[in-house]
Amino acid sequence: MNSILKVKNLKKSYQDKVIFEKISFDLHENQIISILGPSGIGKTTLLNVISGIDKEFDGSINLNSKNHQSKENFAFSQSKDLLIPWKNVIDNAVFSLELSGIKKEKSYPVAKKLMSDFFLKGSEFKYPHQLSKGMRQRVSLIRSFLTGRPILLLDEPFSPLDSITRDDLQDWLIDILKKHNKSVVLVTHDIDEALKISNKLIILNGEPAKIVDEIDINKKTNHNKLKVKIRSLLKRNE
Repeated sequence: MNSILKVKNLKKSYQDKVIFEKISFDLHENQIISILGPSGIGKTTLLNVISGIDKEFDGSINLNSKNHQSKENFAFSQSKDLLIPWKNVIDNAVFSLELSGIKKEKSYPVAKKLMSDFFLKGSEFKYPHQLSKGMRQRVSLIRSFLTGRPILLLDEPFSPLDSITRDDLQDWLIDILKKHNKSVVLVTHDIDEALKISNKLIILNGEPAKIVDEIDINKKTNHNKLKVKIRSLLKRNE
């Protein structure tokens, strides 16, 4: 399996405080990596660094063996859907393309083809206030998919949802990622979500945060036994 992203020895400091250090991992084609860690440890900051939003860091980030200097390699979807209230579903979906200078004559047909996959067909002209939370999150995700960028960064995309909606969207996301051949780095606080969606887990802990374990997930993985181990790894030292 080819590595499309190499993160090596990342270190991030803010003023005199080191947030995380010695962060190294590879992301392979069609792989889903989940990053787990205690609240406030710097998981979102790590995604910001990887995406290129935050450029002040030490270490290296290489995409397909080339040093990446641009946010254009990544699509970033956050826990807040950030939909524009006065734009309908399809206009929200193509908004990132619109910012890139792509006219609606080109972006609309592409978006319409994806509406069925995202269970949004028939809702193209509804506005955010007319949508359920799950539908709003799918609009946010389709906007990320439409950028065509090779790596999807997801920052707790389902955290605002109730457990039933979250479970349904997790199943849907697994299918949609396989169908569209996306490689993903997912930040989540939910161990069950990470085990369900991911091929690999990266556990962060400590102060400053470091990788304390990397765990490969497959069909033979005993989830109940592994959850006990992960909970132990996630405990903060008092």
